Amino acid sequence: MFAPLKTHRRWHRKVNVNQRRHAVAAALAASALNPLVLARGHKTEQIPEIPLVVEDRVESYEKTKQAVQFLQRFGAYEDVQKVIDSKALRAGKGKMRNRRYRVRKGPLVVYANENVKLVQAFRNIPGVEVANVHRLNLRQLAPGGQVGRLCIWTQSAFEALDGLFGSYRKTG
Repeated sequence: MFAPLKTHRRWHRKVNVNQRRHAVAAALAASALNPLVLARGHKTEQIPEIPLVVEDRVESYEKTKQAVQFLQRFGAYEDVQKVIDSKALRAGKGKMRNRRYRVRKGPLVVYANENVKLVQAFRNIPGVEVANVHRLNLRQLAPGGQVGRLCIWTQSAFEALDGLFGSYRKTG
């Protein structure tokens, strides 16, 4: 038989730990620069400051209605509306392979405390993803390899960054 299908693919590539840490740190630094966030396509005109750090009360939100009101209050719902409007049918055979629609990425909400209800509140908003600060993922911080994702931090998550990555006064 000519050219049989290959069943051995390298789905996961091994990356050096230090290299992965540097990539995550660079993606975090890029999420704090407004030109890079704008270049990635996020709508930040209504947002008061970047990075947007909000109080820990957000972690107690249980309902999606509360989460939408929170995003509207801080001007990030314009970015969510961009995600909703971007939903388009995919070209090609991906439609048959459970990848029917293409949707852009919205803001990333980063929290610190475990077993929070925040995940349930934000999970039904298109494009919005939620991540724990102790398990930050490079694919969430820089989707498609492009840095500058719009991040919304809770105060405790933002303070936990010094313990994870270190600062000028303290090593990580």
